[in-house]
Amino acid sequence: MSWLLDNPQIVIVVALAFASWLKHRSETKKAEAEERRAREEMAEDQDIFGPDQEWRVPQEFSPLPVPPPLARRTPPPLTQFEVSDVEAQLKRQQDIQDRLKKIRETKATTTGGASATRVRVAAAQSHAKPLALSEASLKSSLKDPKQTRRAIILREILNTPLGLR
Repeated sequence: MSWLLDNPQIVIVVALAFASWLKHRSETKKAEAEERRAREEMAEDQDIFGPDQEWRVPQEFSPLPVPPPLARRTPPPLTQFEVSDVEAQLKRQQDIQDRLKKIRETKATTTGGASATRVRVAAAQSHAKPLALSEASLKSSLKDPKQTRRAIILREILNTPLGLR
């Protein structure tokens, strides 16, 4: 008994927990009772008609009347301005199509397709002469700061990696 008087905060916490548990239990019982009543009411509502009664359609659920037919609308006639505008657009589209055809024909005859391009590139590579850099041109190109920077960067890129040196 002396322990209870020495620790009132623990006694209060235990009492609050017990009161909370009692409240929760009573709420649960009330909810179960309401649910049981609701089920009983639904069971009673489902048996509206007995086995000897017939089901009839209530007046409020009678079929809807037939809707009126949809009116067809014809578009208004085009004005002279709109007709000329449409004709101008059609003419412009026809011109564009003609130009596209000419470009395709020209491209087909001049390039000759992918095989002709390969032949031209191979011919250009076979006639190319290797460039020989003279010492004077190298010195003059390194005097330019942009060319010097480019040479250093190319050396770093083309040289062996730092990890392998």
